[in-house]
Amino acid sequence: MQTSLEAKKYQRIKNSLFVINLLFCALILLALMVSGLSLWLKTSLCKFTSNSVLLNGLYISALSLIFYILEFPLEFYEGYLLERRFKLSNQAAAGYLKDNFKRAGISFVIASVAAQFLYLFLGKFTRIWWILASLGWFFLTVILAKITPSIFIPLFYKYLPLKDAELRRKIMALFSSASAALKDVHMIDFSCKTKKLNAAVVGFGSSRRVILADNLLQELSHNEILSIVAHELGHYKNRDTIKIILFSASITTILFFVSDIILKRSFMFFGYSGISDIAGFPLFALIMLILGMFVLPLQNGFIRHLETRADFFSLSQTQSPDSFISMMEKLSQKNLADVHPGRFVEIMLYTHPPIAKRIKLAEEFKQKISKF
Repeated sequence: MQTSLEAKKYQRIKNSLFVINLLFCALILLALMVSGLSLWLKTSLCKFTSNSVLLNGLYISALSLIFYILEFPLEFYEGYLLERRFKLSNQAAAGYLKDNFKRAGISFVIASVAAQFLYLFLGKFTRIWWILASLGWFFLTVILAKITPSIFIPLFYKYLPLKDAELRRKIMALFSSASAALKDVHMIDFSCKTKKLNAAVVGFGSSRRVILADNLLQELSHNEILSIVAHELGHYKNRDTIKIILFSASITTILFFVSDIILKRSFMFFGYSGISDIAGFPLFALIMLILGMFVLPLQNGFIRHLETRADFFSLSQTQSPDSFISMMEKLSQKNLADVHPGRFVEIMLYTHPPIAKRIKLAEEFKQKISKF
């Protein structure tokens, strides 16, 4: 299978925008530090309050607003104009802006809470803050994974009953055969915003549910949809969610530890009073951004390994490699995926194996079962 020229162009722009956004963010953080604007902002806010918690909250609010304004043009281009250009979006500008404001609000609340706890640890537990921050990040990740299906998803999409009773029965039976709890199967109104196809299994334990995009139901057969759902079921059976959380927590702990060393050796060069000085937040964020890029290939490689195992589980569970292959082909066409990305792009940006490798796995599985 070959990647269309349209998909190649789309993915090339997306990859370029990833790099541009990263460099732009780093540039803003560096400018805030070198120009003294971060110190000026904190000093200005000190006129309104001497309470450290309130001061930190005001600073994070002001910084979030600065970033939102500066990054909005790129975000609007990537999230709306680019999608319209390649005929992937069904959303009007007003709808996009509404969703954008919602995402910004959610991100702001989460970032504000996280920053307050971070600077509490930095101020009160200077020697072991990185341990406490790592534990805090772990619990935050678990909480967000738990509440996303019931709180965040309904803010953007409507849960609708799955009218296809036969498909619902097949999905419920698939989970039952694997001794996995499943609350229900839902459809969401994905097509009101995008032409892309998607499906997911969200939630934990008895709250676990399968979510299918309405346009996915229109484009894929029952067997193709079951291949997707079986892949997600494979993540549950292999305990991949907890593996990813624990792996990321371990990486984050290392990053916090290294940033602790760098922070304590560099804060004075920018005029900050200590590592708990909120004016030093851009320095902390820049350090984490740079360190994060070094571990990104490792994180992505680990997740790609888990995704390959989930693909194999899907093939083993459904025994339908042809359905898996046709499903992958349709997804790549509808989502303008690059079937054969360059190795460097795969290592740096891909959390899933490229389509070509996933199809090759299915073809090899087909050859094996044909011998029996």
